[in-house]
Amino acid sequence: MTSISMLLAIYGIFFYQQEEFRHYKALISTRLGSEISASFRQANDLAQSPGVWTGLTDSVGRASYLLPLLEKSNQNKYYKFDLLDYRGRFFIHSSNAVGLLLDNPSNIQRTIDDSQPHLEVVSIDQTDYLTASMPISANFTDSTLGVVLLHMDLDKIMTTLNFPDDLNIKFSLSPFVETASDLSKHSDAFKFEWNDVGKDYAIHIQLQQSYLSAFLFVMTGLGASLACGGLLFFGLRRWTRLFSERTTRRLDDLVQLASDTVEGRGDGSLIDHTGDEIAKVSNALQSMLEKQRLATQKQTIFSRVFETAAEAILITNKQGLVVEVNTALTDMTGYTKDELLNHPAGRLYIQDEMSIDFPTIAESVRERGTWRGETYFLSKQKTPLPVLLSVSTLLDAHGMSQGHVSVFSDIRAIREAEKKLKDLLNEDQLTGLPNYRGFLKYIQQKGDTSKFAMLFIDLDNFKNINDTFGHDQGDEVIRQIAQHLKAKLPTGNFLCRRSGDEFIAVLDVHEPLADFQDKLNLIFKPAVFNVNHMGTVHITATFSAGAALFPDHSRSIHELLIYADTALLSAKESGRNQIQWLNAQMLAATSRKSKVDSKLAVAIREGRIFPHYQAEVDLLTGKIIGVEALARWHDEELGMVSPAEFIPLAEQSGAIDPLTQNLFAQIIQDSRAIRTRFPGATIALNSSPQLLSGKRLLTMLTHLASELDNGLDGFVLEITETDFALSAQELASQLQAIMRLGVRIAIDDFGKSYSSLFRLASMPIQKLKIDMSFTAGMEREENIKIISGILALAQSLRLEVTAEGVENRFQQDTLIKLGCQQAQGFFYSKPLSLQELLTLPDHLVPAKTP
Repeated sequence: MTSISMLLAIYGIFFYQQEEFRHYKALISTRLGSEISASFRQANDLAQSPGVWTGLTDSVGRASYLLPLLEKSNQNKYYKFDLLDYRGRFFIHSSNAVGLLLDNPSNIQRTIDDSQPHLEVVSIDQTDYLTASMPISANFTDSTLGVVLLHMDLDKIMTTLNFPDDLNIKFSLSPFVETASDLSKHSDAFKFEWNDVGKDYAIHIQLQQSYLSAFLFVMTGLGASLACGGLLFFGLRRWTRLFSERTTRRLDDLVQLASDTVEGRGDGSLIDHTGDEIAKVSNALQSMLEKQRLATQKQTIFSRVFETAAEAILITNKQGLVVEVNTALTDMTGYTKDELLNHPAGRLYIQDEMSIDFPTIAESVRERGTWRGETYFLSKQKTPLPVLLSVSTLLDAHGMSQGHVSVFSDIRAIREAEKKLKDLLNEDQLTGLPNYRGFLKYIQQKGDTSKFAMLFIDLDNFKNINDTFGHDQGDEVIRQIAQHLKAKLPTGNFLCRRSGDEFIAVLDVHEPLADFQDKLNLIFKPAVFNVNHMGTVHITATFSAGAALFPDHSRSIHELLIYADTALLSAKESGRNQIQWLNAQMLAATSRKSKVDSKLAVAIREGRIFPHYQAEVDLLTGKIIGVEALARWHDEELGMVSPAEFIPLAEQSGAIDPLTQNLFAQIIQDSRAIRTRFPGATIALNSSPQLLSGKRLLTMLTHLASELDNGLDGFVLEITETDFALSAQELASQLQAIMRLGVRIAIDDFGKSYSSLFRLASMPIQKLKIDMSFTAGMEREENIKIISGILALAQSLRLEVTAEGVENRFQQDTLIKLGCQQAQGFFYSKPLSLQELLTLPDHLVPAKTP
């Protein structure tokens, strides 16, 4: 049996190592594939970088071009880069020590000779390096400008895989020659291949591992099993002797336990878990002893709880006489225990309008068995004491009433706190002014018999004060503002703090409105406040205010608040430091906004918001190469509602998700007809930046892609630069996931807002759309230079470019001269319904050949 076990173990060792080597090869391929893909992509980027071209062709200041670029590229600890000139010499010496040790690998000369990438495996100090030489070329010359030398530490990469120490890994560009096999080692070799920029590469990898450690492990296991068998034999002999001794001892313990149970001694905690007859008898006796102990313990605990409870407890018999009270009750009422025992419990209750009558409580207890509520005690000194009372019936084992137990909680502190709370509810704790609740109470009491102005007052740029001096000093400024406004506003005013640095003032108007307005204009002048910040600092602050009149503008306080807030917003948009009175234009804008807001949900639900399509053409031929879907809403009452009106409202109300879902569904449905009419045309979608939060846009597009045979191939997602509110890493991750659905990514309105070239280079995008403001201003030389710069940038990043807002032939011809290939605008077509779009010809206004 031992021989058979050894043979099986040897076969198992061989089979196990075969499987282990298959696992090792998969890990090596995956790890090398990841690092080689990343390093070759970075090497290609360096070889095609305009900064590298400039450094190689500029003899002055080359270090300022190339050293920062090399330092940024050499962040990875597994591979490094060096730049060589066209003769293979180190052009710029970086901090990379490994590169300097390389003795001019032959692949560098081959790259210089044929301008093609070449590989070589080099060993330095028993460390294998894979070197790759990439030619540096530019579109302005046919010759090689230099060489990007990539050297990858293969041994360091292998250490990350945590292979066994006795696993030996070798690398070669040529196949390993088989030699006479070593019976003590397992050996295997494989070829690792990859493709980069259309060129195939391969290296050969050999794995070797000794059988010795596994063989020793198996032999040790066999020896251990034999030793365990011997120990088991001697253990059984010892167990039989101990068993007889333990059984005798258990019987003696059982006799002692029976004696303890009869006498009430012991703690009942020795439970026997053996499960035999002795254990059953023992556990039964233990259970009896435990029940007896618990009953005594509960009686002691209940007695202690009754005496030490913070609530007053009163127990009465069936006749309503007091049979027991605790210390809390005597302390609360002032009675002694002897003064209450055997007396009616009703003497403790007040029999007047301050509380529920005692007969009412007694009737409820008689009918339901319990009563809970607030009432009043009467102390020995005849002082009313507010209490929370709970009364329950005491029942015996047969369900018969034996009396009642009443528990009282003293709620005098709660009553006092409630009184103070009512006083504080209407007061702002920071300024001492009424708060918004106090404002509503004041308005309710004021009624509608007088004419008054309602003002929304806001301190300009208060956030800067908090950020500069801290929130404590910001609170001090708010207190000073409250005192300033209270002193400056006309006599008889009502002023409250709404929140933060916002105040509401209610001012009675007893004079001509023009005079009243002039008086208020004098009040809203810059004021000086003091804060402590490394000494006393004087701050000059200004106010913005919005005002609406009651009842001229509205008799509804709710509407008046909205109107005053609207006027305040107008004051801030007009430059701050002023008071604005509600006017007809503001009323119209507020009214329209309210109507749009009220109709939006119905319009989305009933599908009244639908897409129109604007053609995108090839500038040289006029061919329609794509369309952009734009949301349109026509209402019978409001007329045409601009997306600039309803999109922000949809974002604020949370309706942007169903709106986008409906539009995308209609566009997907229309896409079949569009592609039938214009084969190969792309369809661009626009999305709110809010949908990037929580990956809602990705979820929406994934669901749509699952319903189409080819996913979302041929669709373009347009996002504006202002959409980049997420971190660069999170945004890039989402966009890459969207691209995997077949969607291409374009930046819309490029140049309109702040542009980060680093962010642009790092984002997974394929297209730029030049903002129409540059196209419209092409008469100015500056705009032409900007467009030329955008086109050059896009060309270096290999991005498509479409110019938006083309409205005349001059703009078209100028864009063609600048090298722009695609355009969109009213010169070709305005946004059209699907039916109108399908009637367009294949080519729109073909341009003259430049």
